[in-house]
Amino acid sequence: MIDGLNDREIPGVTTEKKLAECFAEEYVLRKGITIHTTMRQCIYELTAVNPDIPKIGTVRLLDKKDLHFFPYWAEAFSVASSYGKTEMFIPQEAEPYLYRIASKKLYILEDDKGMPVSMAGYTREMQTAIGVAFVYTPPYERGKGYATSIVAHISQLALEKGFTKCVLYTDLENPTSNSIYRKIGYMPICDSLQLEFEY
Repeated sequence: MIDGLNDREIPGVTTEKKLAECFAEEYVLRKGITIHTTMRQCIYELTAVNPDIPKIGTVRLLDKKDLHFFPYWAEAFSVASSYGKTEMFIPQEAEPYLYRIASKKLYILEDDKGMPVSMAGYTREMQTAIGVAFVYTPPYERGKGYATSIVAHISQLALEKGFTKCVLYTDLENPTSNSIYRKIGYMPICDSLQLEFEY
């Protein structure tokens, strides 16, 4: 695999733990660079949603009318999911966020007053599985079951569309998210590493 890169420099690798370690060990040896672990993760899969998860609020597709808050949630999600990152980018243009809206893969949970309180969406689509990601609830709305509800909802929606399973990555150092996903019905499959190369 390294030979096939044809001397291209890659920023890092994310995959199953042993494979990531094996690849990185050889890559840094050849390149004379260092490596940094940015996240220790677990890969989960779900084939059935726990029917006891309470349905809270209303789930709908992200829409253009959400531009007043979505860019800030997207950037806050990026900061929250990156180790060592503390500064949030302030959105300057609508275009990148309109692109995500147009993808029709992101969903918003509204509370009973119609206020957006959480988001989640899909990533990679495979033949029989789909990735769930972009799970974000603003700090002032956490602890109310919103993330659990929206992830359960879109996971069920994916199964009803014909996917046999949903998969997702979690940060092993975040016990809250790991607990939420297990409650919904996600089962751990293997550990994964997100490694960054420093040239």
